[in-house]
Amino acid sequence: MPDLPATKFHQEGDEISAAASFSVMSLIGAVCSVVGIFSIGYVQILPFAIIGSLVGVVTLWPAKRFQISLLSKVLGFLAIVVGVTSASWGFSERYLETRSDLDYAKNISEQYLESLSANELDKVYYLVGFQFSGESLEQVGSNPKSELQRAKARLDQDQAHLEIRNRKSKAKWVFAGMDSEFQGTLGHTYRLRYRDEGQPIPPEYWVYARKNCEKFSTQGKVHWFVDNLEFVKK
Repeated sequence: MPDLPATKFHQEGDEISAAASFSVMSLIGAVCSVVGIFSIGYVQILPFAIIGSLVGVVTLWPAKRFQISLLSKVLGFLAIVVGVTSASWGFSERYLETRSDLDYAKNISEQYLESLSANELDKVYYLVGFQFSGESLEQVGSNPKSELQRAKARLDQDQAHLEIRNRKSKAKWVFAGMDSEFQGTLGHTYRLRYRDEGQPIPPEYWVYARKNCEKFSTQGKVHWFVDNLEFVKK
């Protein structure tokens, strides 16, 4: 009979010890990783997935030393698996979307340059985007400040456009890389560099290709435009 209280106290001590070994960090990591799942669709959430996986690592690394409970280990493991999976999936989605955007930007830029070289101005006017303004041809004719009129004025006055249109040698456009990208009020723009290797001394130009939404937007219909063409500054 004297041994029973000692055994009871010993069991209660074990329960208190087990309860004290639960890691709040593991719970935080798991929650962050679960929130990070939404990074697959929204790039802004990506940091949660990364933080969750890192917290999971920090939780499990000293698990044996601090005698962390089994529940904490499970939560830490889930934080790592879910966080890493969400982050890698989100990165892959963003990478594929960026590559797809670059392909679209290159496609419209090359159409623009080739049409300009061939002096096919109707195609050039189409690519600068006046067809998306909501104006009919009759409205364009009666509105001197329409996008079409602005495009014509730019083509008739801009030195880079005039040089390409008036060149006698056949153009051979080669993509030389993407120099930069930026988000503006009218959409996301890619500045691409092109070189005309059909000329004895190949000149280089910047083409500004823009889509009418944010970089990773998934809402609405996406249209692409060529905003401008410039000489590459040496």
